Amino acid sequence: MTTHDDESTGLALSSDESQLQASVERFIANEYTFDHYRATVREGGFNKAFWKQVADLGLVAACFPEDWEGYAQSGTEPFLVLEQFGYGLVVEPLVSGVLAPAAVLVATGERDRFASVFNEMMTGERLLALAWAEPNRRFDLAPEAVKASQTGGGWQLDGEKSTVLAAPHADSLLVSAATVDGPAMFLVPKDADGVELVTHRNIDGQGAADIHFRQVAVGSDALVGKPGEGEALMRAGMNMGAAMTCAEAVGAMDAALKLTVDYAQTRKQFGQAIASFQAIQHRLANMAIELEYARAMLQLLATGLFRGSESDRSAFVSGIRAKIMGCARFVVSDAVQLHGGIGVTDEAAISHYFRKVTALDLAWGDSRYHLERYRTERKAGTDLMASLY
Repeated sequence: MTTHDDESTGLALSSDESQLQASVERFIANEYTFDHYRATVREGGFNKAFWKQVADLGLVAACFPEDWEGYAQSGTEPFLVLEQFGYGLVVEPLVSGVLAPAAVLVATGERDRFASVFNEMMTGERLLALAWAEPNRRFDLAPEAVKASQTGGGWQLDGEKSTVLAAPHADSLLVSAATVDGPAMFLVPKDADGVELVTHRNIDGQGAADIHFRQVAVGSDALVGKPGEGEALMRAGMNMGAAMTCAEAVGAMDAALKLTVDYAQTRKQFGQAIASFQAIQHRLANMAIELEYARAMLQLLATGLFRGSESDRSAFVSGIRAKIMGCARFVVSDAVQLHGGIGVTDEAAISHYFRKVTALDLAWGDSRYHLERYRTERKAGTDLMASLY
């Protein structure tokens, strides 16, 4: 994972990984300009033609390991793809509409059952939305607001979910619900009777929705896993979402720093470029240090994400995510400040990188949540991070 301008930093990639990184970088630069991004946001945060290109190029399949019927030879490939997505401000929901829901399905241990779903996601024909967040409950993975009760022919769902990413564009919803036997997950068609979406755009332009379930009847085959396993399954989805969005954050940091350096070299005060002022140089240097620190942590995350138990991974992901997101917030905040007043306008790309990082930080648990989860989960499991050294 390297910057666009400095090949001396980041992961030591294999030749195949280097080719993948270069091809994604070229694709995003050519097909996803800032104007394209703004047009996509105005259209609701999803461009079907672009998503078809992504799938046809194999970029979705490149994020799936071989035992999920994908192309990835290691844990590095999805991070390479998503770093470039973050650099280009791509709002199409590769993480929230594909990878996080897929992690939930894989965690059931019934991969054969969902093989067709994986294939349809990799070919760009299907998106799932992970409906887990509930009003006024922050990042609690145990559902309470949506309840599922057994009926003669299956299940009935009632309640509400909030800020469900990718929901406006998804074909089906993966819904966590409370049952008498504990938390459970259900695969619900978005157009099922009783499902009502109140759509909106997230701060970064990605489509989301609040969803009301009113006496939604589904068959017994809608149950994903077993009753009582819902929180554990959702943990797998949270870990995947929290980890993969770190790569997007690093890409956004990279772009924000580049934009700020370019601006500092052209913006003049007192007859000279502000990049010549020592105070500005120090701030740019600090931003570069934070970016390189985040890159190193991302390398560690790519190395260990698929090792150990889910509990071990929870502490591992949370510890690294808290650090990377802290770096990202520092970089984009300083980038906006160094741009001055124009840095908060809609016309300035830098403001959108600030929004991107803010949305990424909140979507899968903020730093306070992940620091607390790291503390509690590390006590309960193996220190996966230490085992990698």
